[in-house]
Amino acid sequence: METDKSTIDRSVAAADRSLLILEAFLGQSGPRTLVELEQLTGLFKSVILRYMLSFEARGFIRKDERGLYWLGPKVFQLGKAFEASFDISRTMQPILDRLMQTTGESASVYIRDGEWRVCMLRAEPDRAVRVATRAGTRLPIDGTATSLVLKKFDGKSLDDVGPLSPTTVVATAGKGDPLLASLSIPFFGPGDLFLGALTLAGINGHFDVQSKRYRNLLCDEAVSASKLLGASIP
Repeated sequence: METDKSTIDRSVAAADRSLLILEAFLGQSGPRTLVELEQLTGLFKSVILRYMLSFEARGFIRKDERGLYWLGPKVFQLGKAFEASFDISRTMQPILDRLMQTTGESASVYIRDGEWRVCMLRAEPDRAVRVATRAGTRLPIDGTATSLVLKKFDGKSLDDVGPLSPTTVVATAGKGDPLLASLSIPFFGPGDLFLGALTLAGINGHFDVQSKRYRNLLCDEAVSASKLLGASIP
């Protein structure tokens, strides 16, 4: 049975408009006026109003007595459902494995815990001489690339940082441990908020912290991770 192509196109356009309107509530918190929604989406007010009727009926949008539009309880329920299924390790471990296999060096994910850095996930090459840190290890915030990233980007969002690029990568050699050299870059998640540091480390003198290839690889993986974790990176 042949499907009418125009019907498919209209359905896709309707879905795109629905998501475009809901995405207009991302970023700055609080309500939106009809004028703001028109500016943010590029849609006519009459079109937005038609969609709002459906959103209100299904609990995705709430309109107050002043005519302002707020996100509704159904959006909160979706967020909680996402949190329940969200597991950073399922996203980050394949990325660490890929970095380790591509470079032959150790790859890690660190998060900040006050004045400490915690190794959440790890991928290490199968060789005798390597940088070895077990997942779960708690280390002080010091002068290493990982620590510098955790301090510099803690509490920040993508709006504060700007686009991730190889120049975002922080490099250190001989810091914390004279045998350690490392490259580190921030990655982001839901709400475009900073989550942690993605780090590539090796033996000082063998691991080239000036390597453009390593910096590009690390940046590409940080962008990929951030997208998968929910950050709004184009």
